[in-house]
Amino acid sequence: MIRFHIVTIFPEAVRPYIDASILGRAQEAKHISVAYYDPRELSGNKWGKVDDRPYAGGPGMVMTAEPLLRTLEKIAKSIAKKKATKTKVILFAPGGKQFTNVYAKALVTKYTDIVLISGRYEGIDARVKKIFKAEEVSVGPFVLTGGEVPAMVVVDACARQIEGVLGRHESLEEERYLKTGATASPEMYTRPEVLEWKGKKYRVPKVLLGGDHKKIEEWRKSKQNKA
Repeated sequence: MIRFHIVTIFPEAVRPYIDASILGRAQEAKHISVAYYDPRELSGNKWGKVDDRPYAGGPGMVMTAEPLLRTLEKIAKSIAKKKATKTKVILFAPGGKQFTNVYAKALVTKYTDIVLISGRYEGIDARVKKIFKAEEVSVGPFVLTGGEVPAMVVVDACARQIEGVLGRHESLEEERYLKTGATASPEMYTRPEVLEWKGKKYRVPKVLLGGDHKKIEEWRKSKQNKA
């Protein structure tokens, strides 16, 4: 079992997605477990305040170090109770290491526990990264309002790499994507063979109807490698 530990001040935004469909079944089957930690609960003040103004000025607020450090320490202690553990701490940042399927595969292969720190506001006090040796990771070349969506992306992509989580056909497609280094999603079709829409007809490519698996595979590769 791979254990995910999500640090977020908005666990209610993450839980519905993680508990639904394939990820929900993966938890029920004990392929993965997901725990949520709200640093406001360890803020040390009656207001649950976890942000403050940045030194040297700048727009917005910054998440303070101590609530996050207390939360990460709590997670570390819970992991220490398990046997043969290896932990990876990830901090989401726009300029971090690019998250890919290959990286997801490496995570579930090398680690038993993956800690995902979902920042908010203008960022997190840099000392958190230094103290817990967190790796900065980015899910894409854009800026989001928080780390909750990246956390869901990581859990989803990682769970797909774990044997037993996906059905057979989905697993085959996963392996195809990883091995070929495809740069585009495969074109997929289902019934009807001829789709009529607003006076036009859209047909399924003939190669997919012929039953020649070698030609079908070559066609799919050609489509996936078109960036």
